[in-house]
Amino acid sequence: MNLGAIITLRLGAVFATVFILQVSVVPHFRLGGYVIDLPLILVVLVGLHLTPQNGSLTGFMVGLMIDLALETPFGMTALTFSLIGFAAGSASAHVAEWSVITRALTVALLGATATALFASFGVLIGLEYVSRRELGDIALVTAVAAIPIAALLSPLVRWSLALRSSPITSDR
Repeated sequence: MNLGAIITLRLGAVFATVFILQVSVVPHFRLGGYVIDLPLILVVLVGLHLTPQNGSLTGFMVGLMIDLALETPFGMTALTFSLIGFAAGSASAHVAEWSVITRALTVALLGATATALFASFGVLIGLEYVSRRELGDIALVTAVAAIPIAALLSPLVRWSLALRSSPITSDR
């Protein structure tokens, strides 16, 4: 078994675990009345260590998995996660090897952006899931939740991608 297969298996196991947690446990623990989107946070965090193309592919695959569980138009999550995975991969050269805090703040920003993007796609196809006020609240909750979650998941992501461990303060 080569390193690529091992990394794929590790990532698959991590994403499957997060998916199960998202559909079974997370809805019972709301922040500000809204459910935290763990797969989104993980897609962005993983994407920060990949190329834009691989970040997009990862986001697309995870988004398809989420689309199977959601009652939204099929493919909306896959499209959103694919674009945000591409954005995370594009930022990877600038952010991935910085401190855990910098990565967490980047995940927060991209997570909030993905929330707005998802709602925008809904409006484009004639669906309005949330009001403008709710969209701001949801984006804020996503961003606030992403900071500690990304910091906690960062070592797991580095392990799954077979990257060297890094100190909490800085990688540089």
